[in-house]
Amino acid sequence: MPDDHSLPILPTQLRIARRRLLLSSGVAAGSSLAAVAAFPARALAAGVPAERIPGWLEFLSRTIPDSLDDEAPVALSPREFATLRAVVGRLIPTDDLGPGADEAGVHVFIDRGLAGPNAAHLPLFQALLAALDTGAAGNGFAAATPERQDELLTRLEAGELADAPKGAFALLLEQTRQGMFGDPIYGGNRNFAGWDLMAYPGIKLVWTEADQQIDADVKPLHLSVKQFGGTGW
Repeated sequence: MPDDHSLPILPTQLRIARRRLLLSSGVAAGSSLAAVAAFPARALAAGVPAERIPGWLEFLSRTIPDSLDDEAPVALSPREFATLRAVVGRLIPTDDLGPGADEAGVHVFIDRGLAGPNAAHLPLFQALLAALDTGAAGNGFAAATPERQDELLTRLEAGELADAPKGAFALLLEQTRQGMFGDPIYGGNRNFAGWDLMAYPGIKLVWTEADQQIDADVKPLHLSVKQFGGTGW
């Protein structure tokens, strides 16, 4: 595999992949999310058709389902949505460190972005997911074994997966990181799984002297910008 990515896909390396992911991505996702949150002006600038903005604003007012299984896609088809959930679940898998990206709702984050400010990337993601389903054959990527899924993602990263758009893996990885470690208000990082994985306590308005000690064990507050009036996308 090429060495220009920081998240290996090989099965024997999945455990260490999370640690390398954290080192390479940090908490930069927060600033990236802030850059795409303003509607409708930035949505138009990002390429979202004007006629889609009213529907997107209506979507924002809906109540977020308690269960990920009750989530319905807003940009992708149900099959594409299921494939994407399986994909992010292999990029950041569930292990003894905590829930993976699929359990953290990263696919929800990506899908919502594709219906809004990241709409310009929708054709690329659709082509990418189709290539993975085709490569898996049978009932598609989501139904494949973890070993087969890892093999296909390895080929995608290496640029060797048939019909996959150029640069698809890099964008997929970037969006997965943002969804896992961004504020939960955007649809990912459910139950603060990403922040707990990094031992990030979340929004904390007051830091005591004890909190700032090098060996401090700061208790997670699990506060989203939603608690402070934030509106997400």
